[in-house]
Amino acid sequence: MVILKKLILAVAAAVTMGGLAPAMPASAKSYLRITSTTKTDYNARFVSQPKRNDGIYYYAPYYTQRSAKTRDASGKNWQHRFVRVSETATLSNGVTFAKFSWYGKTIGWVDQAALQKFSRSSNAQALLNKAHFKGRAMLFNTYATGASHVSIGYADATSQTANDANTLFPIASLQKIMTGAIIEQLASTNKLSLSDKLSQYYPNISNSQNITLRQLLNHRSGISMSESTPNTLLTTQDAQLNYTLQNLKTSRNQGYDYTNANFTLLAAIASKVTGQSYESLVQNRIIQPLKLSHTYAWDQLPANQMAASGYNFSNGKDYASANVSPKLMSSLLGAGNYYSTPEDYYRIMKGLRNGKILTKSQYTDLADYGRYSYAGGLYHYSGGIKRDRGALTGAGYDDIYYGTEGNKYGVILFANQGPTRSIDSLAQTLYDLASNYNEN
Repeated sequence: MVILKKLILAVAAAVTMGGLAPAMPASAKSYLRITSTTKTDYNARFVSQPKRNDGIYYYAPYYTQRSAKTRDASGKNWQHRFVRVSETATLSNGVTFAKFSWYGKTIGWVDQAALQKFSRSSNAQALLNKAHFKGRAMLFNTYATGASHVSIGYADATSQTANDANTLFPIASLQKIMTGAIIEQLASTNKLSLSDKLSQYYPNISNSQNITLRQLLNHRSGISMSESTPNTLLTTQDAQLNYTLQNLKTSRNQGYDYTNANFTLLAAIASKVTGQSYESLVQNRIIQPLKLSHTYAWDQLPANQMAASGYNFSNGKDYASANVSPKLMSSLLGAGNYYSTPEDYYRIMKGLRNGKILTKSQYTDLADYGRYSYAGGLYHYSGGIKRDRGALTGAGYDDIYYGTEGNKYGVILFANQGPTRSIDSLAQTLYDLASNYNEN
């Protein structure tokens, strides 16, 4: 009875003092419950974080367990980051949280309202726009199935004709693998040997008796020649070859030295062996077998397809004219005077291994079994990565293929305004994007 009386007096005192007993501490409250979960798979980006600054919880949605009572990271540091949502969870307070990963690494949970659905194409376009890239891009992670295709800017700024799937771009040195593939085809049918000496075909070239076709393919011939523009348009294959023969230099130092002249000589040798022009060889051995509809020699461009004009980003502005000289194009026999699209070029890369141009074993032979980083028209790196890069002197065109040897993952960029960021760095960023995110 005495204890009850004391308790009544204590409560009365608390009321008299203007307040009830203090509320239970937050740590003692019941956790929020997860009322439903849904497996999902979509891409998104963080939005409105300068104002919202959502909490990110690594282990579970907010306050659903002890480890999620306080935030582990702040959303303000994630503004516009591109993520992949794999699961959503609706809580007993009605709020839905999303579980997300970033470039393949699971991060945690955030209020779903912090995210805006955003496609891989849209994110690629944002990255390319930031670098002032104009042209066409293709990103893929399951071969060409579900690839992202992105066109940016104008093929012709004067008429405001946009780049699109039909726009033709000079592929520059990306053509070299086509020449290399033709040489490998001829070697596999014993029309020539990669161990043949250059003197067998062009004995007047200094030191040609010590230069093999394999060395030409790998830029280890001792031959060098700057990418110079002839004074006149070279309208025949003989004129194109003669220009190279007159301007190349030779050395007994046969270390790696990249030069167009090596592949011009290879193109001419292929013609000598077969009795066909180089353009006929490309048509019969590459374009027709692959049913390419957007790949043409520089002097065979169709009137009904737009060839992209070249531009530079200059003085803070896009579309400073930087077209390629037709005279320069006419001098690049076998080495850089074709036009194509990313989609056609992807088919060429696949054709190098699937038997339509070369078999896998022939491709491996062309790559010189991995002896060197550059072999046969491509760069080959550890980890099963290959790279093909091309640009034209004085022009705004910049091209790259960066992907896996088997063509499952990769990116192709054909630019008619070269990016302000290194295209190699840009391609690697987009490769990571392609390999960690689907298009949806």
